[in-house]
Amino acid sequence: MMKNNYHTHMYLCRHAVGNVDDYVKRAIELGFTSIGMSDHAPFEELKDRSVRMRPEELETYLVECEAAVRHHGDKIRVLKGIEIEYFPQHAEMYERLKKRLDYLALGQHYVADPGNRNDLCSSYALTNERLLETYAVTVAEAIASGLFKFVCHPDLMLFSWGSFDDVARRASELIIAAAVRHGVALEINANGIRKGMRPYPEGERYAYPRKEFWELAGKMGATIIVSSDAHTIEQLWDSGVIRCYEFASALDLRVAEELTF
Repeated sequence: MMKNNYHTHMYLCRHAVGNVDDYVKRAIELGFTSIGMSDHAPFEELKDRSVRMRPEELETYLVECEAAVRHHGDKIRVLKGIEIEYFPQHAEMYERLKKRLDYLALGQHYVADPGNRNDLCSSYALTNERLLETYAVTVAEAIASGLFKFVCHPDLMLFSWGSFDDVARRASELIIAAAVRHGVALEINANGIRKGMRPYPEGERYAYPRKEFWELAGKMGATIIVSSDAHTIEQLWDSGVIRCYEFASALDLRVAEELTF
């Protein structure tokens, strides 16, 4: 049974339901030791305002988190976090955010792709070696920066990738090695399970979590966590989370149940 979840969203991201208090109350009902709120950070450059809070809403988010700490801190540890992409030119922004939060979670939903729309490519659509390498290098640099507590769905880069070939292996090893070196946890994400099986040339499977990535993570000694990536209070503990634990068990992975803050 999960006791700590550090990947939790709320209504400000515009694709989740419920406020901070709703999630904290549900976590208390479930007997959680701690809950980390980590809604999608505002990021003007990404121009995807339909899936993240707006800059002026950050204060609302922080006020809700701080109120939950005051009202429920005697029953559960409430952590203030945020999920955000990494682009090195924004180092000052990350430092400012980190001072106001308990942690930053890396969710690399885009990579730099000069010449493409907004000079970005979605991490769901990495279909050539250059883009996959860009993702892996970006995530490895983010890990090395010391800004992030864990990496959300690091295997998202393989969403549109077919067989686990040498290119996929090298990209995976680069990320995992950086995580091991810098003591940053890697997350098996329940939302990939919730999205169901998808057809690939080699047969049906989950787009993520990707079995081969996590086999490598286990062999290389990465710190591995399971996260709900909850967008409703029901998802804090559901069949998606349960199947993540079953997935980890089938690969003989040791899941860390708690991170230190």
